[in-house]
Amino acid sequence: MSEIILEGTATPDQTLTYLHVPFEVPGGITQIAVRYEYDNVIGSDPQLTDGNTVDIGIFDTRGIDFLSEGFRGWSGSARQGFSIGLTEATPGYMQGPIQAGTWHICLGLYKVADSNCHYKITIELTHAETTATSTFPALLPLSSQARLDKRQASGWYKGEMHCHTYHSDGDSDPLDVIRKAESLGLDFLAITDHNVLTQQIKMRTADTSLILIPGMEVTTYKGHWNVWGDKGWIDFRVCQESDMRRSVAEAQQRGYVVSCNHPKPYGPEWSYKAVDDFHCVEVWNGPWEIFNPRALEFWEAHLRQRKRYTAVGGSDSHFHQRDHIAQLAHPTLWIYCEGDPSAAKLLDAIRAGHVFISEAPTGPQIYLQAGDYMMGDVIPEQSAPLAVKIRVVDAVGDTLEVCGSDGIIHSLDLDSADWETTLEVDTHATRYIRAQIIDYTDTHHKIRALTNPIYL
Repeated sequence: MSEIILEGTATPDQTLTYLHVPFEVPGGITQIAVRYEYDNVIGSDPQLTDGNTVDIGIFDTRGIDFLSEGFRGWSGSARQGFSIGLTEATPGYMQGPIQAGTWHICLGLYKVADSNCHYKITIELTHAETTATSTFPALLPLSSQARLDKRQASGWYKGEMHCHTYHSDGDSDPLDVIRKAESLGLDFLAITDHNVLTQQIKMRTADTSLILIPGMEVTTYKGHWNVWGDKGWIDFRVCQESDMRRSVAEAQQRGYVVSCNHPKPYGPEWSYKAVDDFHCVEVWNGPWEIFNPRALEFWEAHLRQRKRYTAVGGSDSHFHQRDHIAQLAHPTLWIYCEGDPSAAKLLDAIRAGHVFISEAPTGPQIYLQAGDYMMGDVIPEQSAPLAVKIRVVDAVGDTLEVCGSDGIIHSLDLDSADWETTLEVDTHATRYIRAQIIDYTDTHHKIRALTNPIYL
C-alpha cells in the first residue's frame, strides 16, 4: 500500500466552482481509498454561513472535461471518505477498472469563508499481488416491457419520482426504499440520487412488483433538475449559464425526460432564467407549505408565456429510517397510461402532461376532461364554449378552484366523497384551464391536489 497526500488552499473568489486536484495511479492497483478534511467546517444548509463546505468526487483517466466519461463518483459533503475497488465501492462511487494514469479528485467549493479554506486529501493505493481485471456493473435499464400484472382498468398509476438513498445523502439502501414504496401501495418508483447513478446497480437486482424508473438529480449550485431515463451520467459542474445550457441540451439530446426541480427559496431557486428547455417543473416538493406556492408561481408564469411544462411533484425524501417532515410519496404523482404500462410508457405520459398531483398515496384524486381531451392535451380552436368535466374523489369539505391564465374562473365547495360537475368555459377568455383542491381551514390554505392544464 502507498499513500499520497494532497494539500492546498481555496479562496473566497473560488466559491461555487470546482477544483480538480490531479494524482498519479500506477499499474496493478486494486483499490483507491480517499479521505479528506478541511478547516472551519459548516453544514450544507444554505442558511448556514461564515464557514466552509467542500464537496468531493473523483474522475479517472478518461478525463475531467465537461461531460467527459471520466466521472467515477460523488458524495457531496455527506462523507469524509470513500473507496473504489475492482468489484465494490462506497455507495455513490462506481466500482470497476482502475486504470493507470492521471486521476483527479474533484472538490466542489460550495462555501468558502473569508479566512480561506485549507484542505488535505489523503489517498491510499492498494497494490495487487496478481493481475486482476474487472468491468463496470450494469445499471437499471428503462424498460419498455409491458407490465400486465400492474395494469389498472382506470389507466391511472401512482408513484414517486424524486427521492434519495445513501448513494448520495440519504439514510437507506435502495432496496429498503423499494420495500417502503411497496408498503405504500405505489405502482412506480424513481430513485434520483444527487449526481450519481450507482443506486441503479441495486435497483436492477430488485425483486419487486413496482415499475422501476431510472433517474438522477443533477445537483448544481445554480439549480437542481431531475433526468429520467437510462442515457448515462449528466455533468453537474455548472459554473455559468453556458454550462447549464449545454448540460440540459445534452440530456435532451440523449432522450432524457428533464424536470426543473423545486424552483423556490432554499430549493435552491433556478438561477439561469434563460435556460428553460425542460419538459417538467416540480411545482410540489415535500410538504406543500414549505415554499411550494413559489414553485407554483414559477410554473404558472411560464404557462402565461405559452410554455407547456408538465407539473410534477415529488417528496425529495432522504430519511426513511426515522420520522422526518419529508416522507416518501408525499406528494404522490398520478400518471395516466393507456394500455399495458411500462417504465418507458409512464415517462411518455409525463411528457404528454397526463398527470395530476395529490398530497399522499391516499390523498384526494382530481380528474379533468373535455370530451376526448384530458389534462396535458391541446384542444383545437373552437367558437363554442367548452364543456369541461371535473371529478373529485375524497375531498369532502374542501374547495375546488378552476383556474385559467388570468386566475380563478370558478370556486366550488366539495360536499361528497365522489363529486362531479361539468362547467362551460369561454375558450377566448383563457389559454388553458386547470383545477386544484384547497383546504381553506388550514392556515396555509394548503393545496391538496392539482392537475395539469388542458390547453386551449
